Amino acid sequence: MLIGAASASAQAVSSAAKPLQWDVISVKPMAADKCADGAGAVGWLRDGLTASCVPVWFVAQVSYHLFDQTRIAGLPEWAKDTSHLYAIEARVRGEDAVAFNTLSREDKLSMMQLVLGERFHMKAHMEPREIAAYDLVVVKSGPKLKVTVGEGGSSPRLAPTGSVKWANAPLTNLMWLLSKETGKPVLDKTGLTGKYDFTLEFEPAALAGKDESGRPSIFTALEEQLGLKLVPAKEPVDVLVIDSIEQPATN
Repeated sequence: MLIGAASASAQAVSSAAKPLQWDVISVKPMAADKCADGAGAVGWLRDGLTASCVPVWFVAQVSYHLFDQTRIAGLPEWAKDTSHLYAIEARVRGEDAVAFNTLSREDKLSMMQLVLGERFHMKAHMEPREIAAYDLVVVKSGPKLKVTVGEGGSSPRLAPTGSVKWANAPLTNLMWLLSKETGKPVLDKTGLTGKYDFTLEFEPAALAGKDESGRPSIFTALEEQLGLKLVPAKEPVDVLVIDSIEQPATN
């Protein structure tokens, strides 16, 4: 099934009383020298979203909830790298702000897909493909994770230097972190379903050869500190296939 400007409106925001639409979408190019670290981030507002210094692949990755860029196929060269960066803002009508603010994360991501369809004329579909990946498994000696109980907890935090603080949280988000660090999809094969506390210290791949702390790679750190292991594998995963996409007219 194609996912684009024509079809996305029908599927966006299923939980709302009526499908919300963007009232205003602004897309402006940004010079790479004004974006220190390349890809920026997407932030949610009470009545919409804002993004700065984002390449198209990043917007697609976030809006389709994909862990890494390897799960996007068919992007043209201009959309793959950080040579084309954008500032994006999208807002709903004032009377729709309350409804937008109560949407689930999934429904907000569906509305982000509308930005790609309406301003980049992107049409795409999901399909399963077997690609190179990693399976996250428990080592033979067992995991070194502290199980926590109770409600609450905090979202896992990753420092740019390669320090992960985990508090009373499941391992779900760790798959995203590991996928980003290794550049390949990571599938959870640990069978661990609880909530855990731990700190993971490693040398990020981006700092390889520059980090003088002596910390191990992510592969060694996982085994030594958490009792987990990344095993190379071929796995069938859902891939976003881009059928067509255009550079936007700016406003």
